[in-house]
Amino acid sequence: MKARIFLLTLVGLFLVSFIMGETASAQVKNYVFGSGPMGGPWRIGVGAGVQILNEQLKDKYSFTAAASGGSVENVRRMINGEYHTIWAHINNMDDAWNGAGLFEGQKPFKEMRVLEYLTDQAINVTTLAKSPIRNFSDLAGKKVNIGPAGSGGVPIAKAIFKALGITDKVKIVNIGFQAGAQALKDGQIDVSMIPGGPYISPAIAEISHSVTLRIVEPTLEEAKKVESEISYLYLGTIPANKSVGENADKEKRALFWSMYWVALASMPGDVVYDMLKVTQDPKNKEVLGKVLNYWLTAGPKFDTLVKMGIPLHPGAIRFWKEQGVKIPPEVVPK
Repeated sequence: MKARIFLLTLVGLFLVSFIMGETASAQVKNYVFGSGPMGGPWRIGVGAGVQILNEQLKDKYSFTAAASGGSVENVRRMINGEYHTIWAHINNMDDAWNGAGLFEGQKPFKEMRVLEYLTDQAINVTTLAKSPIRNFSDLAGKKVNIGPAGSGGVPIAKAIFKALGITDKVKIVNIGFQAGAQALKDGQIDVSMIPGGPYISPAIAEISHSVTLRIVEPTLEEAKKVESEISYLYLGTIPANKSVGENADKEKRALFWSMYWVALASMPGDVVYDMLKVTQDPKNKEVLGKVLNYWLTAGPKFDTLVKMGIPLHPGAIRFWKEQGVKIPPEVVPK
């Protein structure tokens, strides 16, 4: 009799434990992290980040890396509530926040909060070494792939064409990064003009092993025109040996802009805090940095946000304050 009671008690405890475990599992909320197109650095970087977040936070939350056309689509889907957190270009963030540019006519999206700065990214303009194209003005009359419609690089490329007065002369192509790289290799287009990673797109790096390429650099005069028209772009350099093709051992001029990791204001502070804690952990940062160096440069660089007025997420403020970072009052939510 006692043995039977003991057995029933043991079974009861097992069932309670099982039910509690199932309940706890059911309470693990999934968060969607918008990434980027195939062949682009964001798809790779976000995928690596999601993998390590799922490994180390599996008892608390789960994360899904969602395919995306890039920054513009990420922001649109965040506005629609489809994505909880994304990587985004500064120009798309600013447009959405103010209901301007690509988001003109829409209600200003004030539910965006920043976690951290990611990196400055180059506009990777590439042609075949045998091509006569050597500067941005030479793009007139040429077939130029500027990436898929949802990519943040599309409005940037168009803004550059406008600043240089060649908008109606460039034959714009909108295909994916990998498809565009292959089309360049096969001679179906003349130029690939897409975001780097942060200097060279992975898709371009891949074809550089089988065909000789040239990085198309803006002249100083072209860069000056662009900088005077587009406030978020600046002239910088691709370091020696970080390029591909001709003279890859020398520095290359390129136009750059910044990117940030952002989330919905409604995303719980504990989730944001934990995401930063995991990805900023030195060991994890080293692992992620080997996949994509955005994770190495990611950090509390908020000067540009002060000008834009986009605030940090409370979970991010908590994390960065614990790291001894002085948070500008302009980026603290009111």
